Order: sequence, then structure tokens, then C-alpha cells
Amino acid sequence: PMNTLYKHARRYFLRLTQRLRRRDIQTRLLVLVLTAGILSFLTLSSLSFYAMSITRDGMNKLGERIGRAGAQFTEDLMTYQFEQTLGELAKSRADFIDNEASIICRDVDLLANIMTNILSHPENYRPVKVIDPRFDAVESFEPYITYSPETYRDGMSPENLSPEIKNEIALAANIRTVLVPLSKTFDGYRSSFYVGSKDGWLICVNVLPSDVSGFPLTKDEIYNYDCRTRPWYKNAVNAKSAVFSGLYDDHLIGERFQVIGRSAPFYDKNGLAGVVGMDFSNTDIYTTISETAIGKNDFNFVLNQDGEILFSSRTSGELLATTNGKDLRKSDEETLAKAAAQMVDGQTATVPVIVDGEEYILAFAPIKSVGWSFGTLILRKDIVVASEESREYFLSQVEFFSKHLQGEYFLLIFAVLILLVWLLNNFYSLSEDLSGRFVKPIHKLADGVRDIIREQDFDKKIYIHTGDEIEHLSTCFNAMTDELNNYIANLRKVTAEKERIATELDVAKDIQNGMLPKDFPARSDFELFATMTPAKEVGGDFYDFYMLDETHVAITVADVSGKGISAALFMVISKTILNNFAASFYQSNGLAPVVEAANEKLCANNDAMMFVTAFVGVLDLATGEFTFVNAGHNPPVIYRASENRCEFLDVKKNFVMGPMDGIPFVEQKINF
Repeated sequence: PMNTLYKHARRYFLRLTQRLRRRDIQTRLLVLVLTAGILSFLTLSSLSFYAMSITRDGMNKLGERIGRAGAQFTEDLMTYQFEQTLGELAKSRADFIDNEASIICRDVDLLANIMTNILSHPENYRPVKVIDPRFDAVESFEPYITYSPETYRDGMSPENLSPEIKNEIALAANIRTVLVPLSKTFDGYRSSFYVGSKDGWLICVNVLPSDVSGFPLTKDEIYNYDCRTRPWYKNAVNAKSAVFSGLYDDHLIGERFQVIGRSAPFYDKNGLAGVVGMDFSNTDIYTTISETAIGKNDFNFVLNQDGEILFSSRTSGELLATTNGKDLRKSDEETLAKAAAQMVDGQTATVPVIVDGEEYILAFAPIKSVGWSFGTLILRKDIVVASEESREYFLSQVEFFSKHLQGEYFLLIFAVLILLVWLLNNFYSLSEDLSGRFVKPIHKLADGVRDIIREQDFDKKIYIHTGDEIEHLSTCFNAMTDELNNYIANLRKVTAEKERIATELDVAKDIQNGMLPKDFPARSDFELFATMTPAKEVGGDFYDFYMLDETHVAITVADVSGKGISAALFMVISKTILNNFAASFYQSNGLAPVVEAANEKLCANNDAMMFVTAFVGVLDLATGEFTFVNAGHNPPVIYRASENRCEFLDVKKNFVMGPMDGIPFVEQKINF
């Protein structure tokens, strides 16, 4: 390449030398242009080379500083992100356990109330039998009965019990209709559901592992098990209310394991009659909370209100769950003890702690329904390792960039030499073109005008630099062609834009129509049909219907303020929000809270102050009761077939949805 460059440069310089021997105006102009161009080029090139040299020398010094700063920033950022992730994880798992605990509390309270009702009103129940494990194997989800140890002493047996106790057991066995379906909701967990009497008998349902079938109880479990001595029984009797018992040893069809239970007393006409409850294997809970760990060195645990560890995915060390009642607030490690105190106080935080000599980051959140706290930990050194890897990556990238810059520097020098030859050639050719500009300007103008008219090429320009009227005429003509060209371009643009808008509106209309439900249910208990025709291509009117469950159908008729694209967008938001809140809120809160929640959601970020009027109703197919809320919409018309007449539905004057939050809505009901 250098040899070829030399040959081209030599040829151009020979041609230039020949031209310089002439003294005409064209040669002088050529010298002037070449001199100005070369001087400008050399000046800019020198400045560029100087700047490149400074940049190249400074990159190596800057690289190390960038690496250190980047590593520190990455470590801080990763620490912050890990802490945020841990905090969110701890809160979500605490909420999950809180929800599960609330379900257990509800179920235990239900069992206690049912047992109290059975024993307080025996005339409403018939005697029922359950399996006696002395004679039959016990299957999973199957209730069985055991008796107190004194029942078998001195030649006694359950057959010799007093008629009163036998009758009480036969009546209490009616609880099987609740115990069996309740136990099936906890399939997959090793658990027990039981009713223990003050007389020592126990009705129990066990949820067994999937590989266990018909496993018989041991003799100790049949003849020596006394429910009145168990922690779950004593704690409920002493508290005289429902309680959670701490971690204790128990058995499940011959297998010993640690459990935690919830129990509550039940009563008959004479007072305390016994205790109902359920308990769960802590190993199952280990599995559940272990699934939330971020890495292989991270783990979770649950602390109760006494500072004792109930569950832990740790298999060894200080945070191992045990039944010895160790208070973690009294740990020898100050950071861990302080964090445990915060957990017992029901706080939410992310703090550094030392566990078994290792530095961890601990995030915890309260489990409010039972007064516990959930904690999750991650090793601090895992974050440091990640930051070191980031530092090495930063340094390698800076080194690569420095080498790449060096290559670009030499490539630029070579490109400048080639550019210099190219410029000489173009400047030489330019001199040839300039000579023609001093000759026959009028013919050039005439030829140019003729070409423009013939070819209809309004982008073509006529450049004449004579300094007289001809130059002015060419300038005016060029301006005219520019204006004409701009006019044609604008006309094409406006036409294309109108066509595009019309096409997009057609597509938007199809999309909006597609969002409205068209599959009307073919049922025998009700008929439903709806249609909508917008005033423009798209609009804000819409309807909706969907089944909340097997016996409840929800309908919506609504109108968004305004017309066009803005109303259509607000219509999509309103329809989606009403549908989501109805599906999640109605069963537990009713229809008015659904509309209020939807209104709060629509008010958020509603800077345009748009609003929607809506009529929302839910029909109970089983009872014929129709619950509805009218949010500023026109009252619907009811047609009464038996009377062959129509009438407006009497609706409350609720406010529209969207412009103002905190507005209460009144729901109404009518029977069809």
C-alpha cells in the first residue's frame, strides 16, 4: 500500500508542477485553493495527532482508577440490591407464613366451635363410629380413636366404659365430617388433626406420606398415649383460649419427629370438655422456607415471641431449630442478639450479623397473626467475590480499549496520508471545473432550465458565480425550485399522514371491538346479549360480563368521558381494572368495595382528569338476587315479562369514577 501511495502522489505532484508554470487565472486559483486546503488539513491533523497522543498516554493511568472506582461502585450497588432483595423476600415469605397461620387459626377455631356445639346440643346428632386401631390398620385421611392408659388397667377395656362416655364418644365422632375434608386440604404435609377429651380418649386424623398405606399404630400409641399430657393439650387448657405451642416431639403412625401445633379448648354444658388442634412436621416447613434461599450458603428461619427458633433450614450451628427453648436474644454474638430482639419486637429491617463466625446480611419481617418473625440470611463474602469479579472485568476492558486505541492511532496516520493524496487529486479536478464557470454562463443557465423542465427534476440546482445579474437570476431560480419541491414534498407527506391515520383508526377500532366479549353464554338459567356502536372510529363506551364463580355472573355497562383515542385508552384501563378487582375483591368484600378500589386505581396518575360512568352488577344465579352499584351512569331499564312493561331501575346517585379518590359508593340489591 505504501508503494502504491507513493506512485499516486508522485504523479499528482508532476501534474501540479506543470500547471504552476502557467500564469493564467485558473492556475492562480488552483494554487490558492490547494494552499488553503493543505494548510487547514495540516493544522487539523496536527491538533488531532496531539489530542490522540494525550488520550493514549492518559488511558493507562485512568484505567486503574476506573477499575477501582467501578469495583467500589459495583460492591455498593450489589450490596444495596441484595439488601433490597432480601428485605422483599423476607416480607413476602413472612406474609405467606402469616396467611398460612391465619388459615390454621381459623380452622382450629372452627373445630372448637363445632365440638362445643355437638356436646352442647347432643339431640341434634346421631351416634357415629370411627376406626379402632386395635383391630384395623389406619389409612391416611381416615379418623381413628385411642383411649387413655387407665382404660386398660386392671383388666379394663374400652368396651367397659360407662354409657355416658360411650355416648359422648359416639356423638363426638360426628366431627369426622369436618376433620376428613380439612385434613385433605393439607395433603403433602405430614400433619395430624385431633380432638382430645378430658376423659383421655382421642379422635385423630393423620396425613401420611404418600408411600405409607395401612401402617398400624404401635402398642404404645394405642394403649399408652394420653392426650392430656401433651403440650398442645396443656397449653390450651392453661390459656383457656386458642394457642400455638412451641416446637415439641410427637409421632405420626410410628414415626418420631418435631412438630408445632395450634390447639383450642371446647366445652359442654358442664364446662371444659377437651381440646381440639392440629400440628405439622417442622421438616415440611424446612422444605418450604428453604426454597426461598438465594444461594447455596443462604438460609431462613422463624423466631417466636420468646426468641426461640421454631423453624430453620439450617442443619447445624447456632440457628438450628431445637426443643430446648433457647432464647436467641441471649446469644453470645452481640449482633445476632440485637437482631433477635428487633425481630421479637415485630420490626422489619436488614442488618449485618455474625453467625457461627461468618459475616451475614440478615433481613427479617414480622408474621403478625401469630407474633413470630421470619428471617433470611446471605453470606457477605458472596457479595465481595462478585465485586472482585466486576473489578477484574473493568480492568480487562480498560486494557483492551487501550490496545484498541493504539491500533486506531496508527491506522489513523495511514488514513491521513491516503486522504492527503485524495485531496490533491480532488483539488486538481476542482480547478478544471472552475474554468468552465467563467465561460458561457448564460448557456449554462439556459441548458439547466431546459433540463429541469424536460426531466421534472426539481432537486437539480443551477450554480452560477459571475457576480452579476445572471448569478442573481440563478439564485432566484434555485429558490423557486426549492419552494416548489418543498410544496410537493409537504403535499405528499400530508396525504400519506392522512392515509396512515385512517388506517390506524381502523385497526384501533378492530382492536377495541375485539376486547369486548362476544362469546355469549348459552345457559338455561339466564340469557345475555350485548352490542356497541361507537360514534367515531373508536370511543369510550364499553360493556363487559364474566363469571365470578359457578353461581355469580358480573356485568358492566360504562361510558368514558369524551370520544376518540383518549377515551378508548381510558376505556381499556377502566375495563381491565374493574374486571381484576371484581375477580379478587367481590367474594370477600362485596361490590361497593370493588368499585371504590377501582376508583382509587383510576384516580392514580389521572392528570387528564378523565372519568367514566359505570353500572356494575352481580347476579346470584342461585337466589336471583342482583347486587349493583351505579357510578354516575344512566339508570338501566328493567323489562318485566309478566306485566309486559318496562321501568327504570331505581339507582343511588353515586359519583363518577376517575376524577376524585376517597369517594364512597353505595351498593343496592334487587330480587328477580
